[in-house]
Amino acid sequence: MNITATLTPVVRIDEDKCNNCHACIATCPVKMCLDGSGDKLQINPNLCIGCGRCIETCSHGARHIVDDAPRFFDELKKGAKVVAIVAPAIATFFPGRYLNFNGYLKSLGVEAVFDVSFGAELTVFSYIEHMKSNNPKMLIAQPCPAIVNFIQIYRPKLLPYLAPVDSPMLHTAKMIREYYPQYRDHKVVVVSPCIAKRREFDEAGLVDYNVTMLTLKNSMEEQGLNVGSFPRVEYAGPIAERAVRFSSPGGLLETAERFSPSIGRRSVKIEGCHAVYPYLEEISEALDSGVELPPLIDCLNCEKGCNGGPGTGNSKMPMIMLESQTRERSNRLEEYHKTRGKFARKKYHKLVSQYWRRGLYSRSYRNYSGNNDLKQPTAAQLNEVFRSMKKLNQEFYDCTSCGYGSCKAMATAIFNNLNRPENCSHYNLDLLREEKQKMTEMGQLKEHISVALGLIRGINDMVNALNAKVGLQAAAVNDSRIITETMISSLRSTSDLSRQKLGVVEELIADADQGKQSMTETIQSVRDISQSVDDIASAIKIISGIASDTNLLAMNAAIEAAHAGEMGQGFAVVAGEIRRLSETTRKNSQSISRTLSGIIGGIGITSKRSADTDGLISGMAEKISGFAGTMSEFINTLSELSASSVEITSSLTSLRELTFAVETSYAEMLSMTSRLQENTRELAELSRKQ
Repeated sequence: MNITATLTPVVRIDEDKCNNCHACIATCPVKMCLDGSGDKLQINPNLCIGCGRCIETCSHGARHIVDDAPRFFDELKKGAKVVAIVAPAIATFFPGRYLNFNGYLKSLGVEAVFDVSFGAELTVFSYIEHMKSNNPKMLIAQPCPAIVNFIQIYRPKLLPYLAPVDSPMLHTAKMIREYYPQYRDHKVVVVSPCIAKRREFDEAGLVDYNVTMLTLKNSMEEQGLNVGSFPRVEYAGPIAERAVRFSSPGGLLETAERFSPSIGRRSVKIEGCHAVYPYLEEISEALDSGVELPPLIDCLNCEKGCNGGPGTGNSKMPMIMLESQTRERSNRLEEYHKTRGKFARKKYHKLVSQYWRRGLYSRSYRNYSGNNDLKQPTAAQLNEVFRSMKKLNQEFYDCTSCGYGSCKAMATAIFNNLNRPENCSHYNLDLLREEKQKMTEMGQLKEHISVALGLIRGINDMVNALNAKVGLQAAAVNDSRIITETMISSLRSTSDLSRQKLGVVEELIADADQGKQSMTETIQSVRDISQSVDDIASAIKIISGIASDTNLLAMNAAIEAAHAGEMGQGFAVVAGEIRRLSETTRKNSQSISRTLSGIIGGIGITSKRSADTDGLISGMAEKISGFAGTMSEFINTLSELSASSVEITSSLTSLRELTFAVETSYAEMLSMTSRLQENTRELAELSRKQ
């Protein structure tokens, strides 16, 4: 079952000493458990397999072992009952004095010390029995917890092939619980060469403390203790034989050959991070290919076996020195068992079987692949990361300086936010090239800066001059505003006065129209009088004719009266009177005629003058009407000007405000150009220092 688990940290980083050199990434077999995206590397314990390679590689002392030593010492002081089991690598750690180390443990209060070597004998016996009983297709040895962690987290496909039995340490712990009832309730401390054992003990729940040999040695040195000063104390429990070489590469196969002499020829022995993990990956890929698999893979994380484990500090010690101690002890114990008489090997097998029971040392494994949540980028996503690394043409150097061994692995780490482009050496080389180019351009920049300074000075002078002109412009605009406002006020007054006079003109037009009408009526009256006078003149002519006729008649009557004599005197008198009347009438009619002629002449003159006056009045009315129209248009124009004056005033106000804003802007420009000039001067100074 795929699960996500929180795993116990086994490596601690001292950030004060870490300089992010990536040496730990280069040596780490899984790499992605290390986060190099910050200034200091961080470890993700849920992806860390606990191989300890980073501790061995870090030359800055920034990586430290995490074990249970503080808790072990504290609980011993409090009176905890403890038994110890010691790994066979102790023989290389304290050459010739490993039994004195047992005396040291006893001095701390440990009640008994058991040798893991005999647990290794039991482990090999378990392997052989499993292979006989189940005939597995392949069996991967599991004494190394780092390899078990790797398979659980990164290659869960291999879990069915892991030997389903306990490691030598857990065989020893279970043996104590099962066959030494006096220690059944005691706590168990493992003196170990391995930091990853803590994970194994967490799963089994049988071991209380994983304390590394190196931590105990450092504690002794801090207290000024010499391991040789303690008494030699033999191990409790059965004595191992060749399994004391279990901590050396190939030790498992050497022990197994006692039970199955040909097993070594059919099995694979492989150790070291650089070899074992790629091999396991290849095996995982080949499972379904039909290729023949080895019956047993004896594999160890550490190249020098457990003797050079991270909990020993012996990784740099020559292999021959480490091997000599375990081989010498193995030879001595084999000779010891041979001295026990005939059939010594069978007797030893019988001894081992006395502490072995089917099913007692069985183990199952957990699938922690849920911890491995790393995302694999698509080709497009990889290209995006490569662009961020300045690999625009996908120039893959695979120089390993980043620690990942390939540009693609580095890009995958960046994609998962576990690193950054700045940790790529070629990225930095490109930056240096760009910087060099910038330095080359710096000389040109200096020249441009010098020219810019001259231009800025000129701009500064121009801005000063413009600023002064803008000030004059602002004053002129303000004066124009005052004059315009006065003119607009006059326009408004004129408009109002004209509007008042327009009423008078309109009254004058009405009076002119009325006068024209009266004149027309007068002319018509004169014409009527003239006509009446003409009629009177005609009547006078008739009267004058009648007077002439009367006079002629009177003359005739006088003649007739003369002819009548006396009888005609009275008629003569009447005729004389008629003649006088006729003469008088004639004279009067002549006088009236002369008077009428004068009147008619006057009327004619009056009619002519009235007609002229009427024409003048008509012309005057038209001119007054035209003047009124012009006055109306003038008043309308004044009204429009008066209305526009508001906009003019508003525009002048806006112009004034704009001028003020321009004046302010010029002041700001002057300040900015001054600052720009100062900054450019500082830039020039900096460029001279480059």
